Amino acid sequence: LGSLTSVAVPPDSVEARRVRLVGKKGGGDLQDPVVMVGGWWAFSERCPGADGCLAVEYAGRGRPRRAWPWLADELHAALSAPSLDFAVEKTPGVATVAFSRPAYVVPYPNGDLLVVINVGRHRFPSNVGVGRFGPDGRPRWFRRDASHHEAHVGVGDTVWVAGMTLEETPFRIPGIGYWNCEGAPMLLDRVNVLDGSGRLVDSVSVLDAFLASERATALMNVNECDPFHLNSVSMVGEDGLGPDDEIRPGDLVLSSRTLHAFVVLDRGGALKRYVTGTFRRQHSVKHLRGTEFLVFDNQGGYDPGGLASWHSRVLLVDADSGAETVVFPKDPERWRGWRTDWGGHLSISPDRTRVVASFSAIGKAVEVRISDGEVLAEFDFLHDMRGLDRFPADSAVVRFSNGLAFYAR
Repeated sequence: LGSLTSVAVPPDSVEARRVRLVGKKGGGDLQDPVVMVGGWWAFSERCPGADGCLAVEYAGRGRPRRAWPWLADELHAALSAPSLDFAVEKTPGVATVAFSRPAYVVPYPNGDLLVVINVGRHRFPSNVGVGRFGPDGRPRWFRRDASHHEAHVGVGDTVWVAGMTLEETPFRIPGIGYWNCEGAPMLLDRVNVLDGSGRLVDSVSVLDAFLASERATALMNVNECDPFHLNSVSMVGEDGLGPDDEIRPGDLVLSSRTLHAFVVLDRGGALKRYVTGTFRRQHSVKHLRGTEFLVFDNQGGYDPGGLASWHSRVLLVDADSGAETVVFPKDPERWRGWRTDWGGHLSISPDRTRVVASFSAIGKAVEVRISDGEVLAEFDFLHDMRGLDRFPADSAVVRFSNGLAFYAR
């Protein structure tokens, strides 16, 4: 479910506080609709009769326009289907559906949502799978295959999503040696390709991509239980580097938390580019234009105050020159406390001029103009829990930490 904290604000002010337009001009509208992701109990006033809202879309002056319900019964049916031959361990007596939450959500062009489900510590791996949910909250298809983290929806509703295999250790890596997870299974990431009906049509091994490249030595000192921790799959856009460069539109962009790097692969799995910088434990790497990429840098924002004052950043990274520009925050002191060691998500606007950055650990997000870092809007994942017996009256408003926002197509 993600953690939640009580917030001392009047319940009747929750809706007005969820979206605040704060640009220098004051007021105005959201230039593009933004979807805020929920789950159990979230946005409950917008989805009566359901178990909360999976997501709510905001537009114009930050007003709700449509909602996708979160339906536990429908989810239970999907999660109870036979798994795809994937070994798991569950906490005895714990129902998977009771602890399920939408970890990442990606829009389809028609308004459907691709949803990656996670159940936390009650399952190993904690990733349950991925499915396509319609506007009525019902899954059109669902795969219990341990798909995880942020995926990409492309032409023809094709999905590229991180998957994995479990390998017993010691595990021999040609040219590297043995990886040993001391009796526990090792997580080896892959990129799975699903068609519009959710069928697996291809799968690319991240390990094989490294071993077949000149970057195999990057694997010499890694976490042997989770050597890549792939946390986003995206794609090089049509305004990419062109036919004379080795990187082409449609190539895959993968973010590896363990390696503190992102890589570019072609569709066949050949590693074309390996990019590092001052960013650490980054998430949600997205191609912007040319050689430029936006990176949610979880831990790179150290300042003279030391470890206690680090902050997460949105970085603009040039994959050729290595140059880095901080897009957000321009004033770290003003945004002190805006940091997350896990998660983090970026969504680039259709005109490529703005980005919505979600800070998972604190349940907040901002819309920022990329060119100058001006904050145009703030999003707060506040929810009114009145009517739920588990929440006392003096804790009626809570903030969910697993807040995620993105531009609707």
